[in-house]
Amino acid sequence: MISEHAELSRFERLLSLVTRVRPGEGRAAFLFFLHGFLLLSSYQVVKALREAFMLTKFSAETRSYAVAITALVLMFVVPFYGWVRRHLDGVRLLRAVTIFFVVTMPLFATLAHRGVSIAFPFYIWVSIYGLMVVSQMWAFAADSFNVKSGQRLFVVIMLGANLGALVGAKVTQLAVTALSPMGLMLLATGILGATLFLAGPERAAVPEGSRAISTEHGRPVPRLFGGIGLVLRDRYLLLIALLAVLLNWINTTGEFILADYVKVDAVARVAASGGALDMGSLITAFYGDFQFWVTLFSFGIQLFLVSRIYQLVGVRGALLIHPIVVAVGYGLLALGPMLGGFVPIFTLIRLIKIAENSIDYSLMNTTRQALFLPVDRDSKYDGKTAIDTFFWRFGDLIQALSVYVGLNLLHWKAPDFALLNLVLALAWIALAVAIGRGFSRKALENVMNVAPEAVEEIPDLVFSPGQSFLHPVSPAAFRDADPGDVLNLRACLDDGKPLPRWVRFDERQRAFVGTVPVDVQIDELRIAVIASDVDGLEARATFVVRRLVMT
Repeated sequence: MISEHAELSRFERLLSLVTRVRPGEGRAAFLFFLHGFLLLSSYQVVKALREAFMLTKFSAETRSYAVAITALVLMFVVPFYGWVRRHLDGVRLLRAVTIFFVVTMPLFATLAHRGVSIAFPFYIWVSIYGLMVVSQMWAFAADSFNVKSGQRLFVVIMLGANLGALVGAKVTQLAVTALSPMGLMLLATGILGATLFLAGPERAAVPEGSRAISTEHGRPVPRLFGGIGLVLRDRYLLLIALLAVLLNWINTTGEFILADYVKVDAVARVAASGGALDMGSLITAFYGDFQFWVTLFSFGIQLFLVSRIYQLVGVRGALLIHPIVVAVGYGLLALGPMLGGFVPIFTLIRLIKIAENSIDYSLMNTTRQALFLPVDRDSKYDGKTAIDTFFWRFGDLIQALSVYVGLNLLHWKAPDFALLNLVLALAWIALAVAIGRGFSRKALENVMNVAPEAVEEIPDLVFSPGQSFLHPVSPAAFRDADPGDVLNLRACLDDGKPLPRWVRFDERQRAFVGTVPVDVQIDELRIAVIASDVDGLEARATFVVRRLVMT
């Protein structure tokens, strides 16, 4: 299908600046966009509070151990989730998970208001919240869209999530002095609760040609350890699980380095102020500002780069960008002492983490979600949830062990942990190559991927010097049998050279426009119109532009 610009709604035309859109997809894209926006806004508020509660009471090392305990808790949570999934469908499951966190968040708010120390359990709860709720939204999205439409529209959903994270981080930074921790948590609860009204309308809004075509609607088969067992038996899912472990091991190690410097800086500033400054407020404000810049860059990457990267290198190429950037960043940090302190370590790790997290929350997150598009329904829910919760946090468990060994046995400093991350990033690159191959195989096995074809000739254009023209390409000129696919049109001369300056192809109008120069020296041009689908497969049609011969 060629996207008819004239048939697009105003919102769909706006979306077409970011990604390819089919008529009728605007409502679904907006609702999923709004869901991601609200979800990440809420999460950013409690995430900043989580760091403040933990680092006010404990050290960065203790924080690493809290992260590890989360992985152990998830060993029990994931099988229980599998039991719940066997009794609820996609919409009801999403609502049930959301309701649980909407109900429990005010309990923590009440305890904090009464002066009860909630640092440790709240840290674990927020970590599970960020994983379970976000994972469910993306599993629901993957179960709502087919592979072709998902590759296009996940960019929009992630854009909403990044914008929500940006707003949530800024609100937290600005409101930390005006609202108590209880007030901030109640604000987050209200925002999260608003998502309960979206799940049903989201699923209903997906147009027929963009919906997931899986027919697996029966109850999932019970498994030992729920989705964990499924992942261990499926090579493709296992590779994605190893990616989650490695990615989070690296990320959390970087978070440990950053948190250590944040704590040292906050202690120094409180001491310099003679106790006038509050450590908790300083840490909350730092992470609010830090997350603001992370999400600002994430939003920019998502808005301007992700769709273009997919068009240029696809999912396989996108998988490699993040680990390469991470390897360069931690390589610089490992060389920090050799650079003579040209850039302070605190500043350097802050910049590295902003770059790392920005790409993680935009390009990498979109790509990780897209990896589940060509798999079966059980893999989208049970397998994905196990990966996004248990296996993701298992990386934290390994990280906590490496922090303990590094600090207490090897007496490592920040550059040493950075060197470890560099080595892990190189392994990540090799793993990304293997996953990319697996994705291609899954897509070939489970997804129709037919190349577009030219089915209707484009009429020739006859011109006179000095003449203005508008020469349309019919919507019926090309056809693509793949559900959810959209064709992108471009034009060049038949030999691959660019069009002459006096003729231009307007993709929105699907027409050639221009004015023939009075002194034009050519009598004939052969022009090629190339239609490419989401996966880069192409079809070509040619026509002739010739001078009018007067008789």
